[in-house]
Amino acid sequence: MKKITAKSVLFGSSIHYQAYYLCRFNLAAIIPLLITTIGLTHSEAGALNSIIFVAYAIALFPAGILGDWIGPRKVITIGAIVSLTMNVLFSYAPTFQSMVVLQFMNGLGQGMAWGPLTRLMANWYSSKRMSFVMSMLSIPASLGPLAAFILAGYLASNYGWSSAFQIPALILVATSVIFLVLVRDRPLNSRQDSSSKRNSIVVLKNREIWLIGASYFALFGVIRGLLSWLPTFLVEQMHMTLLNASVVGGLLSLPGIATMFLGTWVSDAKLGGRKKPVIAASLLTPIPLLLLLPVIHNGSIVLLMVAILLALFNTSAGLYFAYPASLLPKDQVGAAAGLIDMLGYVGIFLISLTIGVVVDAFKSYDPVFLVLVGMAMFGVATVMKFESN
Repeated sequence: MKKITAKSVLFGSSIHYQAYYLCRFNLAAIIPLLITTIGLTHSEAGALNSIIFVAYAIALFPAGILGDWIGPRKVITIGAIVSLTMNVLFSYAPTFQSMVVLQFMNGLGQGMAWGPLTRLMANWYSSKRMSFVMSMLSIPASLGPLAAFILAGYLASNYGWSSAFQIPALILVATSVIFLVLVRDRPLNSRQDSSSKRNSIVVLKNREIWLIGASYFALFGVIRGLLSWLPTFLVEQMHMTLLNASVVGGLLSLPGIATMFLGTWVSDAKLGGRKKPVIAASLLTPIPLLLLLPVIHNGSIVLLMVAILLALFNTSAGLYFAYPASLLPKDQVGAAAGLIDMLGYVGIFLISLTIGVVVDAFKSYDPVFLVLVGMAMFGVATVMKFESN
């Protein structure tokens, strides 16, 4: 049997986590279709689109602890099974109420991945390598909406909306097999931490982790909240087809991959490992663009501005999850990562739901950008309270 290496673990985990995203953002791509075909209001669409993030947030911290206790590989695999099953069932959902329940259950499965993945990387890589490694593992998070939007948009446009949930589920089955073959919890002969059950709860008392999570709440809430509504915005405001809106919406997030690695390089190579200045800059610099967007009516310029502000926000996306490995013992890393990501997904839930309510109330997307400005400013205020750099 081929020896399991750190590189194979990172590769297998990245492929698997990419497939997770196909089962997480497929709904966002077909929201415009559900609005027109089953008559959802924007508020209902916002509730349906955001309920997965509520469940995701609920699952994250317990899943991080569970990964520390029984091993990340098991928890990640169980999460995939739950998610792919809920996607298949969603494709047959007869009512809006059943859709909400199934998306909630899907979110619980989805939330079982990130915290254990962070612990998995900490088992295989040193704390000095974690900024780069977590940026690498964040590539699926950046490509995820693009891949999910394009695949779901194509499937829904050509084969009906149910296929946008069935095919991603099959892909997640395939990557689960790859993951199980290429990944082990830790290097051979390495010691398993025995204090995880006693120490995981200590994370809840760590003020710095809460502050990092609060900042991530703002950053990730803005990025993913905006992305979750982007296809609908493009269909309704720019009169694109569902397929075109899905493709364009995904492509707009693509520059964020390059800027994420740029932010990591600046932090590691130019700032001696300091992350705080990069995080603060990534939250501050998009604010002028958000303020300008309501007064810009040229479609091409709007698309360019959205791409730029998403790229700016993403500059620090790979840095947050390097903090736990440098601040905490290894046996607390999974729980800490789960807590930080949980707060990020609470942010997505609030922003995604708020966008639907605001659009219904004002019959316009213009006030939405002001909401995003407020969220970004909260993130900046929180970063200033970080004790660690």
